[in-house]
Amino acid sequence: MGTVLVTGGAGSAGKLVVQKLRQLDYTVRVFDLPSMDYTDLEGREGIEILRGDITKLADVQQAVTGVSDVVHLAALLPPSSERNRELTFAVNVEGSLRLADALRQSNPRAALVFTSSVSTYGDAMNQKLPVTVDHSQQALDIYAESKIAAEKSLKESYPNAIILRISGISVPSVQAPPDIWPFMADQRIEFVHRDDVVVAICAAVSNEAAKGKVFNIAGGSTWRTVGKAYVKDYFDLLGVPIEEAQFLDKPGWCDWYDTEESQRALGYQNNLYQAYLQQLSDEIQQMMAE
Repeated sequence: MGTVLVTGGAGSAGKLVVQKLRQLDYTVRVFDLPSMDYTDLEGREGIEILRGDITKLADVQQAVTGVSDVVHLAALLPPSSERNRELTFAVNVEGSLRLADALRQSNPRAALVFTSSVSTYGDAMNQKLPVTVDHSQQALDIYAESKIAAEKSLKESYPNAIILRISGISVPSVQAPPDIWPFMADQRIEFVHRDDVVVAICAAVSNEAAKGKVFNIAGGSTWRTVGKAYVKDYFDLLGVPIEEAQFLDKPGWCDWYDTEESQRALGYQNNLYQAYLQQLSDEIQQMMAE
């Protein structure tokens, strides 16, 4: 097994990807900002820490040296991405292109697994379902705009890029609900379990058949619902009346997605929606028992 570079590897999602790659017997090089928390990564067998900045060429060149594949998670995410368009594009677009250029010089056969977003489709409510990877892209915010631009650059500059357009991620733990949910009450949504996203990302590494392709990553048929029903399921577990939920008054980027090809290639849809709800219920019961 080779050495996989994980940019953004010290983030919450990054740490899970690193852990999974180690379980698959890869050596992992974690590349992230010096200010990040490297707890649970430092001093671990098979994990190399490299502090740096995706916007600095010398750091990126050092990061890709000797790696067999790259998982590119480093990005500015909402709401931070919406505060400074220039910085968001410097990280999300220019940083991605800089990584691809460095990798092309170091090991052009390496896969570059790029985490994009289904938010790049924009409002697809009046379009044919499910949303396929051939669907037009129309950004509703700076983040989606940056991901569209990064995808375009990678398609043109790095043939071995694997683009994963990831849906909204449902984390199997109790979290404070947002002030306003990012969809309308009657809008179609299809989120995906956090652990399934990790599996999909890691399954794309060293996957020759996936190189050069774009995949939707979403939960599958059991996750297809509408906004109010999704929130009601969550609020019922918390004992909160659905009347307290606030929804968008115009369509957000959520919808249902064609994941047939991604599931066939990556085999990641392992957690049914009902199992996710049970995980939340179990955590709530545990919290109440303490």
